[in-house]
Amino acid sequence: MKFFSSIFLSLILTLVATVSAGKDLPKIAVWDLSAGNINPSYAQDLTSILVSEISKLQKYEVYSQENVRTLAGWTAERMQLGCTDTKCLTALGEMDISKLISGRIGKIGNMYSISLHLFDTQNVRAENSISEECKSEDELIPLARQTVRKLLGVEGVSSRVPSLEEEWKRAIPLYFKEVYTGMEFIFVKGGCFEMGDIFGDGDPDEKPVHQVCVDDFYLGKYEVTQGQWDKVMGNPSDPLELLVNYPVVNVSWDDVQQFISRLNSQSGQRYLYRLPTEAEWEYAARSGGKREKYSGTSREGELDQYAWYDKNSNSKTHPVGKKRPNGLGLYDMSGNVWEWCADWFDWDYYQYSPKNNPRGPEIGNIGRVLRGGSRTFHPRYLRAANRNNYNPLLDSGDTGFRLSLSVR
Repeated sequence: MKFFSSIFLSLILTLVATVSAGKDLPKIAVWDLSAGNINPSYAQDLTSILVSEISKLQKYEVYSQENVRTLAGWTAERMQLGCTDTKCLTALGEMDISKLISGRIGKIGNMYSISLHLFDTQNVRAENSISEECKSEDELIPLARQTVRKLLGVEGVSSRVPSLEEEWKRAIPLYFKEVYTGMEFIFVKGGCFEMGDIFGDGDPDEKPVHQVCVDDFYLGKYEVTQGQWDKVMGNPSDPLELLVNYPVVNVSWDDVQQFISRLNSQSGQRYLYRLPTEAEWEYAARSGGKREKYSGTSREGELDQYAWYDKNSNSKTHPVGKKRPNGLGLYDMSGNVWEWCADWFDWDYYQYSPKNNPRGPEIGNIGRVLRGGSRTFHPRYLRAANRNNYNPLLDSGDTGFRLSLSVR
């Protein structure tokens, strides 16, 4: 049987948990399956399959065990004790998680088995239990799907074992919400595009135009807000302006790295948030590498619909998401605040940039890349191809960021 890599599985386990975010759906938690006389990694793999299958039903907002641990602030030791006792079920009910699924996968002789249990946390009782068996590892994935659907009273499952690529495509949510801060992320399908000054009116550092290919990734739907920064760092970036939906400003590149480190630690996820690369940023700003001058449009006359800049902002930052999004559903990629990227800046980097997933020069003595322009800048600086840089140790009232993470 072809089980997924650990990175891929961890991603599915946590990302799919919020695929139904934004809908008024009952919440269900899925506890990690225990393993009996079988490779423990199989239990992890099949837990991911359960989370994915329930999410596709679009009847529940699904939480993995890690999501619950983060929300409740429980220790890893407590989580390992399971959650079938009255105290734990009551705690889940108080978190507005109405149901819990736990179970076990094992092998007896030549037969594989999976047992699932459904608990009603509101009434603190067992609601349903199902055990199924199969003869081979190759049958475990369809068996897991079939079993969890039966447990929830849903019929109709294909018995064909899907390929790894099919599993990947079915499991990837196009949107998810990070549980700890509420940050929303959009799936960006990778591809190749012509990066740089495609309109011929840019600066020398935007040349030569060159083909670049990026892998699939996720990118923040909005710039990180002051409220989100405050939740992770414990203090607002600017005590004089505490409006939580405004983009965080006055944060250096190094400050952002501290934020990312704390977020990755506090969220309890097994995958890592990061800044986007310069190539990923431009590809996403141009709605997936399209021929767009600004993010969402190529017409300066339409820029007011998509961006805050020197002609409409009154030199003030504005709450995120108040203008139109680009073709991928991303807001404020042009204007409002400059956005930090992961790369070191090099004026001549485009002359030797690799084609696949460029990450900037290995070292730099100028600064880190900034993209997107800000509320105080002319439209020329809001172009998707425009490049800027700043000392990573310094902050500015014009500088913020949004986060990304890799899909594979």
